[in-house]
Amino acid sequence: MRHVLAALLVLSQLPLPAAAAPLAALPSTIRVNVAGLGTSYAIIASTGILSVTRPDGTLVYSGQDRTVARRNVRRVEGGAALPSAGSTGDREERMDRARALREVRDALRAGGPGALTTIPFEFAILPGTTDDMGQPAISADRVLPLRFRAENGFLIFSGKTFKGTLEVALDDEGDMIVVNEVATGDYLASVVGAEMPATWEPEALAAQAIAARTYLLTHLRRHRAYDLEGDIRDQEYGGTATEADSTIRAVQRTTGVVATYRGAPIEALYSANAGGATEDSENVYQNALPYLRGVPSPADEIAKSSSWGQASWEWTRELTVTQLRDHLAVRGIDVGTPERIELSQVSVTGRVLRARVVGSASTRDIGKDQSRYYFGLRSSLFTVERAAGGGLESVELTDTQRHRTLEGLGAERHGAVYRRIVGPDRETNELRTVGSVYRLPDRFVFRGRGFGHGVGMSQWGAQGMALAGASAERILTHYYRGIALTNVGGG
Repeated sequence: MRHVLAALLVLSQLPLPAAAAPLAALPSTIRVNVAGLGTSYAIIASTGILSVTRPDGTLVYSGQDRTVARRNVRRVEGGAALPSAGSTGDREERMDRARALREVRDALRAGGPGALTTIPFEFAILPGTTDDMGQPAISADRVLPLRFRAENGFLIFSGKTFKGTLEVALDDEGDMIVVNEVATGDYLASVVGAEMPATWEPEALAAQAIAARTYLLTHLRRHRAYDLEGDIRDQEYGGTATEADSTIRAVQRTTGVVATYRGAPIEALYSANAGGATEDSENVYQNALPYLRGVPSPADEIAKSSSWGQASWEWTRELTVTQLRDHLAVRGIDVGTPERIELSQVSVTGRVLRARVVGSASTRDIGKDQSRYYFGLRSSLFTVERAAGGGLESVELTDTQRHRTLEGLGAERHGAVYRRIVGPDRETNELRTVGSVYRLPDRFVFRGRGFGHGVGMSQWGAQGMALAGASAERILTHYYRGIALTNVGGG
């Protein structure tokens, strides 16, 4: 729920243009939260030699084992830790777990419930590849900041590898997180590769690098222990996995360059696909920003030719009445049984600015871009209709996606579709099943275009423009009106 509230808050407002002032150079390193909404169990390792230190430089550990920082560890008197539930390990590992459980039970039997204690924070070494309890190195009544560094290798956390350092810290709400302090150029090269395929046109990648750098510049130091979120709340960041030679070149050839409006860095928003036209900022967020004006984005249509990108151009989402009721209820809207959805206000580009859900118990208005969240859509550029049930639809066997959709809707399989196959001798023939017929349920059908909020640069549009010969500067000045490209240095 905290993520939901944060997302709605972000959707509500954008900063107004700042007064022009000398622009500070980009910092050489930045701090990124790579633990999402927080974690209670962070296993950190290294492909080389791992060293762990306290803030004062005191060495806590150096070696090649995995380590774990965790909260609220349950132990019994004498130090035995409760093993994690379940096991997928070998026979020896299962025996170790069983032995640990026996020790815990014996200790509780001897000391009673009071023998079980909870340690607020613990840092432990995990020797081998199967030990998830480890040998405690630090126990404390609060999360202690610890810094992790790799010698001759990379750091590993949550299945990703990282350059720079990792640090156990607390986020603004007091949850434990892991912060990656990394060189700004390395961060940007990873963001470009996470936000765009590294195989895309160099000019599209360069435009993305400048937009990402500008976004970085305007979002520094907004959190107590770090600068940016490492996910879609700010910019996608994949560590070394999303770096490539092409993204590194895009960052290097645009070093220090940001987009500015009247001397101040802009709010460089971007989305995957604008669906043919971008949107005025005030139709999605609160403020009307002069450089975030809706512009045509016809190059978005090239996504149609991509097997994985076509769903960002045109898409359909179907929900039965019950599914829509449950979907809305989980998100805090209870109108009873939904009866109809009215699109009461639509922008010039066709984006829904206000939708009204009329139900058996009440009516609820949904404003601006929030319809994406409440209806579970790719964009707010959509139409919706209520389709009566009872009709039949024939689906070929090869259309596995449609089969899955109809089965997810609970559509009844009414029968099979057959085709008569005649042999070369024209005497032998057979009936072959080539599809299925479904009886369709009563449902709401959303049809739309685009993927994302649609404000600022469209990434598919940037690729389309680059394929047509546009430069990174041309792409950026098309999507951000009246801007200049300024080299602030640093980074």
